[in-house]
Amino acid sequence: MSHDEEQPSPALTDAEAAERIHARFPALATARVVRLGEGMDHQAFEVAGRHVFRFPRSDAAAGHLEWEARLTAWLAPRLPLPIPVYHFLAPSTSDLVVGFGGYEKLPGTPALLVEPGRLDLPDLGRRLGAFLGALHALDTAAADALGVPGDDDPELEAWSAAALEDLHLAVEHGHVEPHRATDWKRRLTERPPRGRDAPRLLHGDFAAEHVLVDVHGAPTGVIDWSDACVGDPARDFAGLLHWGGAPMLTSALETYGSVSPAVVSRARWFAACRAVADIAFGQTQRRPEYLVAGQRALTGLEEHLSFGD
Repeated sequence: MSHDEEQPSPALTDAEAAERIHARFPALATARVVRLGEGMDHQAFEVAGRHVFRFPRSDAAAGHLEWEARLTAWLAPRLPLPIPVYHFLAPSTSDLVVGFGGYEKLPGTPALLVEPGRLDLPDLGRRLGAFLGALHALDTAAADALGVPGDDDPELEAWSAAALEDLHLAVEHGHVEPHRATDWKRRLTERPPRGRDAPRLLHGDFAAEHVLVDVHGAPTGVIDWSDACVGDPARDFAGLLHWGGAPMLTSALETYGSVSPAVVSRARWFAACRAVADIAFGQTQRRPEYLVAGQRALTGLEEHLSFGD
C-alpha cells in the first residue's frame, strides 16, 4: 500500500471492467470477468479464470503500470520465483483516462489470507531470503533504464508523517490503546539514520499479501511490483519482520547473506510504519485481515523499545 496524495478514482464495477477488456482485447470478448479485490492504487479482476487484469485508480498508478510491465518482463527470467508478466497491455489513450494490463494468473493464495500458524515461517523465510538476494543483486542501472524510479523519500519525512496519521486513526478507532500510542508516536517520529548501504532494486511492498503460497505453504510467486524502486534494502526486509517477526528475518538472512545492524534497525522502523498503515487500511477499507496483521506486527515489534538498538 502506498500513501499517494492523488485521490483514487471510483472503483469499476465488474460490468465496467468487462466492457473495457472485451473492447480492447477481442480474443477475450466473451470472457467472464470477476472482481478479485482492490487497494488504494489498483483494482484486480480475474478474466476467463486464467488471467488477472489490474486497473490503476489514478494517473500516477497508470504511469507505474507501464514501467512495471517492462520491469517484470526483464525480471522474470532472473528470479527464483514466478512473477507476473504482462501479456495484455492497454496504454492510456484520449478516450480512456488510464490504461490497464493483464497477466496469466499465478497459482497460490496470498499468504495474508493464510493463518500464520499454518505456515512454516522459517522455511518461507529462507526461500524468500534467496529471492530477495537475487533481486537485490541485480543491476540498478538496468532498472533505471527500464523506468524504475529512485526512492522519492530518502529522508523518510513522508513515511513518518503518514505513519503518524495512521497511528492517530488506529487510536481513534480503538485498535491501539492510548498508552501504547505514546511510545509508538515517539518511535515513528524519531526517524532512523539514513543508511550507507548501496541502493538496491526493491520490490518496495514486499509483504504477506504479495507472496502467493500453495496448499503446503510453499511460495509460488510474488505479485504487485507497482512500488518497485531503487532504494534502501531495509524496506523489503521490513515486510518479513512485519509478517513473521525476527525469526522469519533471521531465517531469510541465512540464504540472503549478512546485512549490517543498521539495516535491521531501519527494517524495524519500516515494519512499524507498515503495521499502522495496515491497521488504517483495514479500518477504512473494512478489511479485517489487514487489521489483524497490523496489530500482530505491532505486538511483535513492541519488544524493541528503541529502533536504534
